[in-house]
Amino acid sequence: MERSMQRAPKGEALQKPPPPPQSRWRIPTFTGRRLRRSLKTGRTAGTALGTALLVLSTFVSTVALAPAAQAADPLVVTLTFDDAHADQLGAAAYMNAKGLKGTFYVPSGYLNADGSHMSTAQALALQTAGNEIGGHSVTHADLAFADTGEVTRQICNDRISLRDLGFRITSFAYPYASSTPAIEGIANTCGYNSARGLGDIASHIPGSETFPLAETIPPADPFLTKAPDQVDNTWTLQNLEDLTLKAQPGGGWIQYTFHHIGVDTEPLNVTTANFNALVDFLAAEQSAGRIIVKTVDQVIGGAVKNNAAGPQPPAPLTSGNLIRNPGFETAGPIAGDAPYCWVPGGYGTNAYTYSTVGAAHSGTAAQQLVVSSYQSGNAKVLPPLDTGQCTPTVTPGQRYTMSGWYTSTANTQFELYYRIGSGNWQYWTSSPYFGPASTFTQATWTSPAVPAGATAMSMALTLFSTGTLVTDDYSLTKAAVDPGAFQPMTPVRLLDTRTSGGPVGPKGTVSFQVGGASGIPTNVAAVTFNLTVTNPTSNGFITAYASGTTRPNASNLNYDTGQTVPNSVTVPVGADGKVTLYSESLGTAQLIADVSGYYAAGTPVAGGAFRSVAPSRFLDTRNTGTPVGPKGTVSFQVGGNSGIPAGVSAVTFNLTVANSTSNGFVTAYASGTSIPTASNLNYDKGQIVPNRVTVPVGADGKVSLYNESTGTAHLIADVSGYYMSGEVTLPGMFKPIAPTRFLDTRSGSPVAANGTISVQIGSVSGVPATASATIFNLTVANPTRNGFVTAYPSGANLPNASNVNYAAGQIVPNSVTVPLGGNGKVNLTNSSTGTTHLIADVSGYFL
Repeated sequence: MERSMQRAPKGEALQKPPPPPQSRWRIPTFTGRRLRRSLKTGRTAGTALGTALLVLSTFVSTVALAPAAQAADPLVVTLTFDDAHADQLGAAAYMNAKGLKGTFYVPSGYLNADGSHMSTAQALALQTAGNEIGGHSVTHADLAFADTGEVTRQICNDRISLRDLGFRITSFAYPYASSTPAIEGIANTCGYNSARGLGDIASHIPGSETFPLAETIPPADPFLTKAPDQVDNTWTLQNLEDLTLKAQPGGGWIQYTFHHIGVDTEPLNVTTANFNALVDFLAAEQSAGRIIVKTVDQVIGGAVKNNAAGPQPPAPLTSGNLIRNPGFETAGPIAGDAPYCWVPGGYGTNAYTYSTVGAAHSGTAAQQLVVSSYQSGNAKVLPPLDTGQCTPTVTPGQRYTMSGWYTSTANTQFELYYRIGSGNWQYWTSSPYFGPASTFTQATWTSPAVPAGATAMSMALTLFSTGTLVTDDYSLTKAAVDPGAFQPMTPVRLLDTRTSGGPVGPKGTVSFQVGGASGIPTNVAAVTFNLTVTNPTSNGFITAYASGTTRPNASNLNYDTGQTVPNSVTVPVGADGKVTLYSESLGTAQLIADVSGYYAAGTPVAGGAFRSVAPSRFLDTRNTGTPVGPKGTVSFQVGGNSGIPAGVSAVTFNLTVANSTSNGFVTAYASGTSIPTASNLNYDKGQIVPNRVTVPVGADGKVSLYNESTGTAHLIADVSGYYMSGEVTLPGMFKPIAPTRFLDTRSGSPVAANGTISVQIGSVSGVPATASATIFNLTVANPTRNGFVTAYPSGANLPNASNVNYAAGQIVPNSVTVPLGGNGKVNLTNSSTGTTHLIADVSGYFL
């Protein structure tokens, strides 16, 4: 029932990613038995002691149990497993090897969530082996805190998702054993044949002695089947075996409930040795005819039913304060418990209580959190990790400003979670500390850019020590974007003449809408996109420029007849929100534009802000008649040239090689610094090859270009913008670094056909963990078949976009600007029937 959540690095937000998940998300409750009974009668705020589910004893109950009459049928035993933890797979293999099958309750939002949870394929393999897969809600929600619509979505949509993935779904388990008669009725309506509770069967836990030794077959209430308390790390092997031994004389049904197997850091854990010994014991008892081990479905029976989906979530708040019930004034569904759209939560080893108090910042209600003992983790009251009832909807790439009024006897901080899709909630990050305050004080913080693929977020102030925290009047709003700040987005295709409008004619133009498209604001300064030419009927070049302005003397992409050629473009956006593409050619060509981000409008002044300019030619060695020689260098002036300030941190320009007498590559770097081990543009003899370059500017205001070749080559540089100098502190601002090689698969194995690899950029070589996006030069080398590579943030779905197109045997570079995933990684997918090597040289990042 308890999900592992990542640990927030206290006081170290914006410094490093959280450590691996070792703690568990939990709410302050007693054991499952007591939780369910309190829900029936209207529960009050609970206290989590030790590991949060109150450990009442670690010894075997010594209460005498009167022997029951011998049952006509042997005892039925079911092994159940909650939460789709990957460590259950090894347990299943051992169990199945002994001829035993189990029931695995899987929240659909947990599948494929991360390495600590099962993949869909692994869960399907369990089913194929004869095990049962059951439902456990979409997000593992405490259903008693949710309204009817959310409960129905959690139960019905979970079942539909699992069924559509190929599972035979008839059994359900209530997360946290949290149920009410109304919730039990919804489980029935959603098509389940049974639903499991917890804690109503006798075990070694004091207070359970008077309970039945087993559930009846059939159960008196199939939508609240009785089971002993869940197994945790206080259970001995004898405790485990006693459930079966004591129930055997009377028969009936015993359901074991496991979470983690062999994970010593988890409180809801049983050691591998004890689990295997229990399996050996049960297998022997079954061989002797004293028990039968079955899945829940085998016990309950019944056909697989169909069910309708739950209702649509309420329309999200899209402006102003995105928090519902921010001042706790609306009561929740449980009388005397948490307010509407707020739930308790935490992890680690601590004891806490929560309550609604009248000493509010405004109105009549505030939330008080008291941590009375503390060893690790934290506690909080926050918007629920739901499917859309309460948690704010967010936009990837957008930053959000949060605030909350508080009094506290200890340090506090915001802790943030985000949701991928409809059910996969993950820890995100934490803010810096806010100090103790005896009177109401407002804590305010702006988040990093929302990770790619995120659809919702939850946040709250937490306590991570003993103390008392009172909170009120939360707010979450879209953060203001400073002029010149880059807003990354998962690549999206905004132009494809192959599907709309037809090819661009000779000396023709085509424009596409940027402002107001795909969530981009109507007014933006510039846009970054990958431009691809395909199926040209003659050679030529493309020039990109702001719609409504004069076409510049510059080029962005050169191509030959029949070529498919990509190049990255950063260009100003016209007053009408459009970008125009001009094809200088005697033939036609199809054009594709995949946008990966934009720059905010306004006058840039902050360090790292981007200032776009109409593309302008700053270097053309053809005009001097002197090409760059073998292993030669040429520099050109940026700072103080053509209206660009004397002191700028970096420049963006389109670099073109022409008339090369041998193959080679060009490296761009800040004048006055060492030549880095990186490349920006690879070329063959005689090729005309372009590539966008973003590179630091030297102290003398110049950029140097080094020609690694045995021959000569002419070089052309068309500048389209620059980055302001100064300390880079604001979100969306660019920090250049000396080009650094982050990836080179030539030192190992190539990327497989249709394979994906991830590149760690955040937290590497000085790039902070909280960087929102990066610029790197991506080079394809030694491909064995034609194909293309797509770069996109880790955690996002593969977009319909491309960054580098290549033919077998080619070496092809292209600049990439792409958001980073929540883990600081970028995915590279090789769409090809062959393999290829990939090289990535990073030249900077955006905060």
